[in-house]
Amino acid sequence: MSINNQDDGFSTSLRLAKKKDVVVVGGGPAGCVAALSAARNGAAVMLIERVGYLGGMMTGGGIGGIGINGYIIEKGVGTPVVKGISLEILHRIQAIGGAPEGDPIARHPTDSVMMTSLLDDMMEEAGVEVLFNTMVFDTFVEDGRVKGVAIANKSGGQVVLADVVIDASADADIAAWAGAPFNHGREEDGRHHGGSMDMQIGGIDVDRLIAYLRAQPLLTEEERAELDRERSELMGGGRPPNVYKSLDGETLYSEPVVQPTDWDEVDRIRAAGGIPRLRLSPAAGGPIPGKATAPRVDGKYVPLPAGLDREWVDYIKAGKVPLLLGAVAPVYPPPRFGSPGIFRHGKMRDGQMMSGVYEVWYDHTNEEEVSKSLIYRRKLNRVYLNFLRERIPGFEDAYIVMESPTGGAREGRRIIGDYVLTEQDVLAGRRFDDAIAMGGPRGPDLHSVTGLWGEGVASPFKAPYDIPYRCLLPKDVDGLIVAGRCVSTTFAALGAVRDQATCMSMGEAAGAAASLACRTGVPPRQVDMASLQSRLVDQGVLLRRAEG
Repeated sequence: MSINNQDDGFSTSLRLAKKKDVVVVGGGPAGCVAALSAARNGAAVMLIERVGYLGGMMTGGGIGGIGINGYIIEKGVGTPVVKGISLEILHRIQAIGGAPEGDPIARHPTDSVMMTSLLDDMMEEAGVEVLFNTMVFDTFVEDGRVKGVAIANKSGGQVVLADVVIDASADADIAAWAGAPFNHGREEDGRHHGGSMDMQIGGIDVDRLIAYLRAQPLLTEEERAELDRERSELMGGGRPPNVYKSLDGETLYSEPVVQPTDWDEVDRIRAAGGIPRLRLSPAAGGPIPGKATAPRVDGKYVPLPAGLDREWVDYIKAGKVPLLLGAVAPVYPPPRFGSPGIFRHGKMRDGQMMSGVYEVWYDHTNEEEVSKSLIYRRKLNRVYLNFLRERIPGFEDAYIVMESPTGGAREGRRIIGDYVLTEQDVLAGRRFDDAIAMGGPRGPDLHSVTGLWGEGVASPFKAPYDIPYRCLLPKDVDGLIVAGRCVSTTFAALGAVRDQATCMSMGEAAGAAASLACRTGVPPRQVDMASLQSRLVDQGVLLRRAEG
């Protein structure tokens, strides 16, 4: 692109707006922490965000209500893998009542509204200049080096120059426009993870709901088998529940672990003013490996009530549910229903529930497809709400409190970097000399990318792994560092690194590296690794190499 090039018929040209040491594109988990890390290391930083708030998936994406994942090894015993600025954010949101107290858990819930304000405060404290409501639409490259970005907002078309640009766009937009190579989806066919649309439902009469669930008859083994058959036919593409695949494609069976509800325990929790966990979800069993068909103990069937499964199956058969967008076969999308309680401003609030669209498939880098999917997801959320209001006692007066203004997204482009992190690296807990972060909430586990049950992939993950700095450096391009879910990995390895806290840790490394590059006058590829790692350890980042 050329600066100040005015084509015939257009009333504007790109003007040079500013020059910064570091420009960060994208204000999600990776971008926010990258900006803080760069600014705290002395760089003049601008953070550019396409919407009017920071936080990405943990605020506008609605995922914060479910929880920030990535601080600990989920399949271990609270083993920490991510600290640094990411853990500071958790401690600060806890201090103002925006998250439950205590050490990080597998999915630490946060209040997304309070998180938005906290991130604003932290940017002001660090001196980061934030530019909201701004689209970056091109990358300014000279002699193979990124030197800035082209932006558009209410002030018109502009160019912002920088010594180093950090691409935290989640979809590797800046890298792609700079000509860097990338992948999208799984290697064999391009199928990829889909997008969600979380919502929070209020107005629930929890006692009335409990009374309804409590009065449900237990199903015989024959009745449960028939219900599972209908669930599979309508929601799973005829596939059996509780099956998944290994990384090498072997079909495996997951033994159900759901137990009958202990209603005496529910009564005790309610009497103490607490919020019990209730089995509601008709989605259990798919589209990822599920565990909600009736279990067997010592080979004997354990009878369970149907939850909301029977009602949902009947709702589909009544023609009330549209076909699942982007699935490879005609199936109907099951809802995701949480227990009736949401963490808000210091406590769990009764009578509210996380719900919403779990996953639909479209091209995250094609805005026409994105727009159509957003309309579909919002309509489908109304189907879920209407189902509850029409069919489930306790939801007669339910309403949507909040719906994610930004559709949830799990995957976009992935750069091809100087190193491509593989699932073998993750499973082996491989260590790298240029490690800049650790990961570990889960292994290279994958959702179904087809909409059919049994297509999820799980792996025997047990230990933390290193993320090398080279995964943040796109091939054939300099002056650019990538952070977040668009770093250089295989499709399967992406299933491990895309958690929010892990993305924050990569962002912290990107920010520190960018500042170091500016201070020493070298491109990001040439930063001194010992200096970078030492700085990250000083910031509280966990690096196994630095620990000995």
